[in-house]
Amino acid sequence: MERRAFLKLSAGAALAALSGNAALRSGTRKTTNREIGVPEHQRQFESFMREMEARFRNMQVQPPWGPPSGPPRPAVVAPQSYTAPPATHDEYDFVLARVQFREAGLPGRAKGPDVWNVRPGGDANLLRELAAVIRCHVKPVQAFDWDPQYARNGQLNAIVTLEDLEPLREYPFLFMTGENNYHLTDTEKQNLQEYLRAGGFLLMDDCVVGDGGDFFYRSSHDLLEQLFGRGSVRPIPREHEVFHNLYDLRETGLPTLVYARRRGFPSVRQTHGQNHGARGVFLRDRLAVFLSSTDLHCGWCDSHGVEWGPDGYRKTIQLGINLILYALTH
Repeated sequence: MERRAFLKLSAGAALAALSGNAALRSGTRKTTNREIGVPEHQRQFESFMREMEARFRNMQVQPPWGPPSGPPRPAVVAPQSYTAPPATHDEYDFVLARVQFREAGLPGRAKGPDVWNVRPGGDANLLRELAAVIRCHVKPVQAFDWDPQYARNGQLNAIVTLEDLEPLREYPFLFMTGENNYHLTDTEKQNLQEYLRAGGFLLMDDCVVGDGGDFFYRSSHDLLEQLFGRGSVRPIPREHEVFHNLYDLRETGLPTLVYARRRGFPSVRQTHGQNHGARGVFLRDRLAVFLSSTDLHCGWCDSHGVEWGPDGYRKTIQLGINLILYALTH
């Protein structure tokens, strides 16, 4: 049996087995290495994570909304080109592929600072938590929380562009993030439309500019309505299974990130981004696109609760896992 077929079965079995487990739904259960045999690649990865945790404790973390006040720091320049080694479902049960695309930039600067390959530590945390829940074989990403700002060559699981349809077919789940306006070519639009109609799933997540900019969200909303018609981007009700197929987030819906260090200071903005509610594109009865305005990926980066507190990390990770399991079983 091919790995992709195996994972579809195992994900469904995991949903059935865990559906009544209240402790796991609340995110309180922790899995230890004593419960199952730990393969060598996982032990190596855990050793790397311990090293990164030590580095984290000794470094000054730059908040995602910009550097602290003080002397100016040298600008961090996003890499102009990027490659990733091939990673397929023949090798791994799940591969988190990012979409590389050209951004239009913001007034006064060419682009960024948070472009399509920002903060690989968020991918690393999501993959680690996913593997702990359904015992699948994922390709570890060697990054930790906010470090580094941009992925190095080969650091992410996989990358795709929308210029070629065939590589897209290899991945049932794509992740696309950025903070700027963008525009796709006619070829890219056609390929994305065909990928989604053929059964693919796309998570589009606004990497918020400052505290409240939603340029990526607005570009994505306009793009989807060009592809699938006016009114095709619809609210996703909280009763939809992406909010309760594994973790029950029906009371939360799309999580809002709240700055932990700003609480108690009502004169400053408390929330990160603008919560327009969970929206998406349905093709027949299947949710094909999940569009987020609240920067879920920034939540994934904060495993220590430095910026958003423990709830921000927990809820965004849980929604990420729910979305992956939905994509793999539909």
